[in-house]
Amino acid sequence: MNDLFVLKLPKHMPSSAQAIKQALMPDIETIFWLERVDSTQLELKRKLQENPDMAHLSAVVAASQDKGRGRGVSKWHDAPGNSVLLSVLLRWPLPVKESFDINRWVCSRLSSVLPASVAFKWPNDLMVGDQKLGGMLIENHWSSSGIKSSVLGLGINVRASQTDLARSISMETLGAEGEVMHWVQEIMAALRPQALEFANIPALRKDYDQLLWGRNQWQNYIVDGAQFEARVAYVRPSGYLGLELKNGTVVHYDLDTVRWVNPYSE
Repeated sequence: MNDLFVLKLPKHMPSSAQAIKQALMPDIETIFWLERVDSTQLELKRKLQENPDMAHLSAVVAASQDKGRGRGVSKWHDAPGNSVLLSVLLRWPLPVKESFDINRWVCSRLSSVLPASVAFKWPNDLMVGDQKLGGMLIENHWSSSGIKSSVLGLGINVRASQTDLARSISMETLGAEGEVMHWVQEIMAALRPQALEFANIPALRKDYDQLLWGRNQWQNYIVDGAQFEARVAYVRPSGYLGLELKNGTVVHYDLDTVRWVNPYSE
């Protein structure tokens, strides 16, 4: 059994290291709790530079972060103690050949603990209807044989916020009980299983397509400034999104080439 190492215990988290040990599962190697940080993702990567042998499921959790972001330049805004702000080191037992399969695996694991109404908007948003519950950022570390490890950054709204209510939703609003600590525990536990899903990649990909936000729903999208109506069909093994047009044609798009038109922001 591995001991839990607490770097700093913020006021928004349990009041003793023993409480955390009881809440989290014993095979989580190291978890750093911070009151405030620039970004849990950046902090975990700094820790990994200091200790390249850091164990699988080592994590950084913060009550607040200043520079949390999704893909590109989008930023994750939160009020202290209202959100799960978590970054986790994932080490793969065998090299993963296709990077988007890691995204699929993470979504599959999250779906096992989040409310059934949550769907996964390609490539990295957690949605309930047209409202955003959270987002994730996955950074992969490659070797010559494939991806050997990943750093998963995750932000999930737990308590309702008074800002940006139309565009966002929270676990509290959904009626899902539990404070931030509860959801950290649930997510960390869900991230442990690995071998079963990666032993059957075709099934993993098929299951992910069933979790996709926008399936069988006509939505407005923009490509190169032109707006059109389409619905999500599937995601290719390579990670390209397949959108079905009104005439039945399926067109494929890479990351950052297509944008969904959010009715709350247009």
